[in-house]
Amino acid sequence: MAKREKSDVAPKFPYTTTPAALRRLLQEIPKRPKPGSTNDASPISVLKKLGLVGNGGEPLQGYTDFMQPPPTGPRSLGARIKEQYKELFESSHEPHKNPSELRTFFNINSGGGERTIDYQIQTFKALSEFADFSASSEAKGDGPQNTDNGQKGDRGGASGKLPPVQIDLHIHLPENKTARDYEAIIQDIAKYIYGRTVSDRG
Repeated sequence: MAKREKSDVAPKFPYTTTPAALRRLLQEIPKRPKPGSTNDASPISVLKKLGLVGNGGEPLQGYTDFMQPPPTGPRSLGARIKEQYKELFESSHEPHKNPSELRTFFNINSGGGERTIDYQIQTFKALSEFADFSASSEAKGDGPQNTDNGQKGDRGGASGKLPPVQIDLHIHLPENKTARDYEAIIQDIAKYIYGRTVSDRG
């Protein structure tokens, strides 16, 4: 059985053959109620993949979200990019800031010939220039996590956002310590693991 060449594999990620045209579209979106025109259909196809426009080029919710002023608009785009390129962000925390990691990932995972791979990379770079990835999970509507700074050991109680966690500790206490030393160890466990202090008792 003949080995399949990378060029025989269909490209996995959206791409445009004119990254500059995609940049112009993204730059104009916050100012326009619908996408601008372009001689190349490939930039629009990228916006379709990201859910910004529909099959007929009509604006969708993603388009409206991206029209919002910073940081809301760029964060909404960042969330959609992270969803579209999920595997990429799972392999690298900030792929848009690591060119060598970015190329390695696309060379291994993207499919298509060398030129097509390069287009996929350039498309991702163009998208990233207009996105904010710092809070994309919130932009998708997941909402902020527990913001009470973990005070009073709240781990999923009445106001908690996090599920309760059971912690089983196996402690090997050092020998030749005083009762005061052992008490300090237990107090540190209560303070740094459970967020409790002596004043929280009762």
